[in-house]
Amino acid sequence: MTSRLEHLFSPKSVAIFGASSDATRISGRPVRYLKEGGFTGSIYPINPTRTEVQGLHSFPSMSSIGDQVDAAIIALPPDAAMDAVRAAAAHGVRQLVIFSAGFAETDGAGLARQTELTQLARAHDMRVLGPNCLGAYSVHSGAYLTFSGVFDDVRGTRGRFGLVSQSGGYAGEVLKYARTRGIEFGTWVTTGNEADIQFGEVLCALVENPDVDAIVGYIEGIRYAKDFLEGLEAARLARKPVILLKVGRTVEGAKAAASHTAALAGSDEIYDMVFREYGVHRARTTEDMLDVAYALRRGIYPQSRRLAILTNSGGLGIQAADYASDDKLEVPLTPQAAQATILEHLPNASVLNPVDTTGQVANEPEKMGLAADAMLATGLFDSAYVNIGLIGGLPFLVKPLLEAFQKVARTHSDKLIAVTVTAPPEVVTSYEEAGLLTFSEPARAIRAISALTGIRDAWDRPASPAPMVTHKLPSLSAGRALNELEAKQVLHAIGIPCPREVVVPDAAAAAAHVSGLDGRFAIKVVSADVVHKTDAGGVALDVSAPDVAQAVSAMNRSVRAAAPNANIEGFLISPMVSGGVECLVGVHNDPVFGPVIMFGIGGVTVELYQDAVARRAPVNVEQAEAMIRGIRGFALLDGFRGAPKADIKALAEAISAVSLLADVNRDIVQTVEINPLRVMSTGNGVIALDAVIETRPAS
Repeated sequence: MTSRLEHLFSPKSVAIFGASSDATRISGRPVRYLKEGGFTGSIYPINPTRTEVQGLHSFPSMSSIGDQVDAAIIALPPDAAMDAVRAAAAHGVRQLVIFSAGFAETDGAGLARQTELTQLARAHDMRVLGPNCLGAYSVHSGAYLTFSGVFDDVRGTRGRFGLVSQSGGYAGEVLKYARTRGIEFGTWVTTGNEADIQFGEVLCALVENPDVDAIVGYIEGIRYAKDFLEGLEAARLARKPVILLKVGRTVEGAKAAASHTAALAGSDEIYDMVFREYGVHRARTTEDMLDVAYALRRGIYPQSRRLAILTNSGGLGIQAADYASDDKLEVPLTPQAAQATILEHLPNASVLNPVDTTGQVANEPEKMGLAADAMLATGLFDSAYVNIGLIGGLPFLVKPLLEAFQKVARTHSDKLIAVTVTAPPEVVTSYEEAGLLTFSEPARAIRAISALTGIRDAWDRPASPAPMVTHKLPSLSAGRALNELEAKQVLHAIGIPCPREVVVPDAAAAAAHVSGLDGRFAIKVVSADVVHKTDAGGVALDVSAPDVAQAVSAMNRSVRAAAPNANIEGFLISPMVSGGVECLVGVHNDPVFGPVIMFGIGGVTVELYQDAVARRAPVNVEQAEAMIRGIRGFALLDGFRGAPKADIKALAEAISAVSLLADVNRDIVQTVEINPLRVMSTGNGVIALDAVIETRPAS
């Protein structure tokens, strides 16, 4: 096996610092596991107080081992662990697995130890898993570099699922629970403190690993995105499904709240966005995670979201239809020919989809299978949910029902069929052996079907072309926030129009500027220190020319009261722009994933209703249009109640341009927000009515 972590998954020799003769102790278990787990390489216990450990010759030190050592396990107190790290580095060990705690998870002294550990490892080209981890194993090579009690559950198995977890204890729980679903993890890694080897690198290695067909993971937080994103894209291209449970929902976005964009682009929402981009199923619970893993074993990924629902209870059919809607599956009407076939045999059935076969199938059980066959034979449906329910457990119905659905599974072997059967375990198992997925209730079955459909959607999505650069993209300077006028000058440079406007210093200059002009005016304070101008009384709209001076004076007083330390650079006066739809286009520079471009309906509505979509920057025009069509409020742009349709093309071009600006300034930009960006009717473009650009501190 070729892998960037080959000495972790397939070492030819393993040393154990602090190896114990007591096979129940943390430092004794790896010796026992390697001996009993089929490891064919050399095992070197290191214990200066013993000459023999569990029947193996024990070495007093690493330096006393005359051979090359691929991997070493450290199970010692933290100070002694550091001595072992130094010894391993001097000996040329390629891979360390450190069980020891007392590093960065504790205090300043622990952090200093971990920093030294990382520096030593890098200086000697030595990889480190942990510290403070449960280690890893590969049943395929017999390399059990762990003290976890899961060994007795996995020894002798050949599971083709891989698991990577930032929590060792949780990883053990997952493995135990997985056995109840018939899921076996042949490759298992816990990353602990991630002093060196990060979650993303393990993910990449599992994608490369020919012994792994699907990947399950547990994340508390990703610190470095490069390997993580590389692994997700490699999995997508290799058509290896990835299921991740991400915990630790943060309030960072709402807490910062320097803009609507920051409030909407909280860390957890960005993980959701990344998972959608790469076709990762984000599990909400362990049960959900393992339900989808269980469904993967069939190897069938529905080619569409069209679901057939068949029950012998109208109430359960309604429930199933609701769950399908929740999970964005389609429940189209049963085609007429199939309706006729079903009614011919079950004249009292409801046949629209969901199909309710009624209690008649208790007398004629084979006809339930006939109804399922009729629906799937139409070619309209790529998956099916069937509630067999209580009748599946009745002794006199077990055999005919099972035979009927065995035939359905054989006939439609390319369809994903999930059933719920209330029956003894051996009966449920017989349905699994017949090629059907079994679940205890419909919501879980339908969520699993939806997950596999979403994974396939991402696999089939072609690579998107890079965005076209149509304007010279300005370079921003760190350490400052641009005022509105400066921000609009940047937007103008990337092709986004702004109103004709002027900045005046005071009320007298404002009056002079509008003297003799007709129409109504918008007035806004110009200050990089006032982000939410409306909240500070820094915006006046629809002002007549005679009232401009009074409005400026009132605004000056209001802003100075609300933000006494703000530097007021003047007052911006522009003609009122009417018509169109107000939208928001923004950028939030996430500390892990970089610039994220966001779109929603403008004003405070986007934050109030949380109706926004986001993608990592940059995006091309086609991706930007998909974002536009992805919000719930898209109808407002699409001629809602007879209104003119908005200029979607110009809006998509603006979104793409802002994303490119953020991408070329990804180390500088912090926030970009255009709110509102008024989208005029088709062919009349967009106009940026307000803009904020903030950059990161110069340091």
